[in-house]
Amino acid sequence: AAAAAKAGDTPAFATWALLSFEQPITCPLDSLYIASRFDTDIHQNTCRLAFHGRLIQPINVEQDPTAIKRLKVFKVKQREGTVERVQDEYTVIGKGMFKKETDLTMFNGMKVWTNRGECGTIEGGFGKSGKYKVYFKDGLAKGAE
Repeated sequence: AAAAAKAGDTPAFATWALLSFEQPITCPLDSLYIASRFDTDIHQNTCRLAFHGRLIQPINVEQDPTAIKRLKVFKVKQREGTVERVQDEYTVIGKGMFKKETDLTMFNGMKVWTNRGECGTIEGGFGKSGKYKVYFKDGLAKGAE
């Protein structure tokens, strides 16, 4: 069973999970499910993983082996770098987020935040040592580095 968002009817706090079971289960679409692990000893100090939710997208891997690949699953990743120099009031040259052999074109357009909360966009590489150029459309605060 898997969960996926329906466009437009998703609360801001919603979380989805892909649940994979050893054997098929019966759970109609949009039905409420409640689950727990009962195969653990109740006298031991272990978690029995109780959870609940609504089934919004059933998947049968035996009928459609490529179904899981169509889910848009991602992991949040974070990198940290430093400002090498301020080029002008809108642009900085950064370093420390990428190795020199990294293809920076795949990072073009990604957002970067300063520790002050200013949001910029990676415009591309700068030189050949893994440095990158970041553009801040609202400009940088005075003394930003």
